[in-house]
Amino acid sequence: MGRRNCLRGLVGALLALSLELPLGARQSAPRITELASWLRLFDADILGNRAMLGRLGAAYLASHPHERNFPQLSRWLAAAGPTPVELHLMESIARDWAEHRIAVVEGWVLAQTEARLCAALHLMDGARA
Repeated sequence: MGRRNCLRGLVGALLALSLELPLGARQSAPRITELASWLRLFDADILGNRAMLGRLGAAYLASHPHERNFPQLSRWLAAAGPTPVELHLMESIARDWAEHRIAVVEGWVLAQTEARLCAALHLMDGARA
């Protein structure tokens, strides 16, 4: 996996998180148990290379096997509350960087939330939980 493709995927994922959704979409934004549905709203053109992000997720889970649980990842990534899922994720990523909560995955330094997002994508795409 090339660094350029990895960077494209991560930037694409962050762009997907920063998109302004129509009011109707925001009101029905999935919460904790519906993270997979929310992620499926964005196709590969926005998220980037989903297979590459899944490989990063697999590598993260290999070094963090206790996190190989999609419901738990969903609770960490999309906490309940009035904040839309995408805004909550962006805030979590910023907080991770500010508090130095990072994960090194295949040479990439990621915010813990970014690494967990890749892990969730990996589990969604058919990995055994």
